[in-house]
Amino acid sequence: MGGEGDQGAGPSRKLACLRVAGAWSGVVEVPLEEWTIKDLRAEVGRLSGFAVESINLISAGRNLKDVQSGVLKAIGLGENSKLLVTRIGGEQAIAMNKERERSERLARIKAAADAMAKRSNEDGFATDDYDMQLENQSGERLRFNSEDDKRALKMGLMLHAKGQELIKQSQFTEALEVLSMSEESFSLCDRKILEAVDNVALLHLDTVWCFFMLRDLALLAVARERLSMSREGLSRSHGRNLERLRVLQGGFCPELAVYVRLELLEGVVAYHSGRSEAARQSLTSAQQKFQQLQVSDEAVAQLANMGFTTKESRRALRMSGQDVQRAVEFLMEERRKKSEKLEEDRRQRRERKEQKKYGKTMSGKAIDMTMLNELASIGYDRQVVAEALRQSENSVQLALDMLSNPATFAALQISLLEPSSTKPSSTPVDEAVLEMLLSMGFEREQVIRALKVTANSNEAIERLIQGQFADAEGTSTSGGESTEVASSSVASGEASRAETPDFGGLDTPPVDMDPRDQEMETEIAANLSGDPLAEYDLEVDKEGEAIFEYLGLVDSLLTVSA
Repeated sequence: MGGEGDQGAGPSRKLACLRVAGAWSGVVEVPLEEWTIKDLRAEVGRLSGFAVESINLISAGRNLKDVQSGVLKAIGLGENSKLLVTRIGGEQAIAMNKERERSERLARIKAAADAMAKRSNEDGFATDDYDMQLENQSGERLRFNSEDDKRALKMGLMLHAKGQELIKQSQFTEALEVLSMSEESFSLCDRKILEAVDNVALLHLDTVWCFFMLRDLALLAVARERLSMSREGLSRSHGRNLERLRVLQGGFCPELAVYVRLELLEGVVAYHSGRSEAARQSLTSAQQKFQQLQVSDEAVAQLANMGFTTKESRRALRMSGQDVQRAVEFLMEERRKKSEKLEEDRRQRRERKEQKKYGKTMSGKAIDMTMLNELASIGYDRQVVAEALRQSENSVQLALDMLSNPATFAALQISLLEPSSTKPSSTPVDEAVLEMLLSMGFEREQVIRALKVTANSNEAIERLIQGQFADAEGTSTSGGESTEVASSSVASGEASRAETPDFGGLDTPPVDMDPRDQEMETEIAANLSGDPLAEYDLEVDKEGEAIFEYLGLVDSLLTVSA
């Protein structure tokens, strides 16, 4: 900002003079390649004496807003630019300031989700405070053919979860913005992945619910297509008659609340489209499902006496069709799964801590713990195996060759005794040998890798000829095409999880680490409960009221027309 900019100014700093007119006239000296619009606004406030929130900046007919990304030069301001300053007073200033804060918050949400999705992969453990994993119904980690697909899916899931949290807080306008970001992220995923999960279907449903809660008839008029895509997606994931969902959930019916909302909204859209009979059919079906979700106080009390909470009891009764015995079975199974998940989380935290201890490969990848466990099971020392994987870029075959060769095995043991700064991955190779191999036509990166993991130049040449280093980098993620898909929902039997920060195995963060919005990342992570039924466990009180309201409207309309 202005004051902060002055403190950092120096003789070598290049400043541009911007001429200002309007509510205040003068000249503002700014570093175009460093300051943002927010900094410029603060400086104008300092010089003019105006409150920052009351200042509106205009350049070349454009309103300059703090949320515009980039420095002043990047957004088009130059040495000869002119600024017009206007003042906003009273309620208008307050409203504009709130809008600015809202826009900044939305930008923070998107940036934090993007940063978390980028870091959440097998190669970037050093900056991961949150371990986000996509798992199938068996709790197995999913593998993706494309890192771009995985990143887009994770970002979409995080933003969708954040949007749902905003809906719970009745912040429907903000929720729509975040849901739109989520939809944009999902659109970057492979179509086959999206067709196999129900996340996008639920996203469409949540979007239309926001339209309805805002009572925006213009938006409701275009909601019919979204509801159609939602129903189609749910049908594809759940089965036409919910048969797939029943198999995944052991016969339980967690989906009723979702279909109450869907059929209510279908009825509302039909009513506002003038299709009264279709509206009544949808609303009547929604009403029947709503009544099935009403649980008796006696049944809740009966489960509470067994040691279950009221919330647990109500959820179990809804998903078991009001059958107390099956509700108990459901609750016991949920507790068993939770206990197993906690134990698995502890195991993974221990494994991540161990992984960090081994450092990274030359290309910055973390040691592949699955491969380490496989090679260690043969009888090799874990530290030696880790060093072999580190030097071979996680290539199982190359690491195994190094472990089985007495010369390279001895070199690995020596390497473990050396300071990290002198280990093979950071020690320069012999330049003469390097130039000789490059003159033979081999790629520079492959030659360097070969020289670092072999005992001598002859062995390096032999392995280079065999092509053993041509795809070493990709061996850690190969394994054929993956047919598994990821979702945070129960429909596909998979869930996204975000664990709490684990700093136990971290040393000081790397100096080149990008600035982190820890507060927003923590907020987003808190929305990822890891509960596969969370998206289905809806309170439907508002839906019940709306069903009653619109059935009355439809009946009145049909009575008049009759």
